[in-house]
Amino acid sequence: MLSEDNEQLHIEMHRAVDELGKYVIVLRVTSNTGVNKDEVTRFMNQIMKRSVQECMRNGADLVGHVKSFLSCPEGNLMGSIVEADQEEVAIKDSLPVQSINGFEFTMHVIVHGIWDDKVRDLTRSILNEVFDDYDMSFEIVEDYYDTEKGVAHHGGG
Repeated sequence: MLSEDNEQLHIEMHRAVDELGKYVIVLRVTSNTGVNKDEVTRFMNQIMKRSVQECMRNGADLVGHVKSFLSCPEGNLMGSIVEADQEEVAIKDSLPVQSINGFEFTMHVIVHGIWDDKVRDLTRSILNEVFDDYDMSFEIVEDYYDTEKGVAHHGGG
C-alpha cells in the first residue's frame, strides 16, 4: 500500500498527464408557473455557454466538451458544446410537450488548462445569475469533481 503522500502524488501525476478540469453538477429545477420548451432550451444555452465563458476567461484554453441532460417525466433534452465559440448548444430534443413544471438538470464540464476545483467554482458562480433570468428555482442535488473521485478510486478519502 502506498503512503498517503505517495498516493496523492500518484493522483496528481494522473491529473498532470490529462491536464483536464472535470466537473459534474446535478440540479433539481422547479417552476411554480411552468416553463415552456423555448425557455428551457434558452436556459440550457445560457447555463452551458456561461460556464464555458467563465472557464475560458479564467485560464482554460480548450473545451473538451460540455454536455447536459435535462430529464423529467414528460421526456428529455440533451445538449452539447465542443468548441468555446460555438454559437448555439447542439440540442437533441426528446421532449414531446411544450411546458413542464420541473426537471433534473445534469451538466458535465470538461475543459483543458484549469483544475477540477476551479471548474467547479466557476460553474457554481454563474448559477444565481443564470437563474435570475427565469421563473425557476434550483437545488444542487449532486456535486462532483474528479479530484474527489480520484482520491476515492485510489483508496483514499
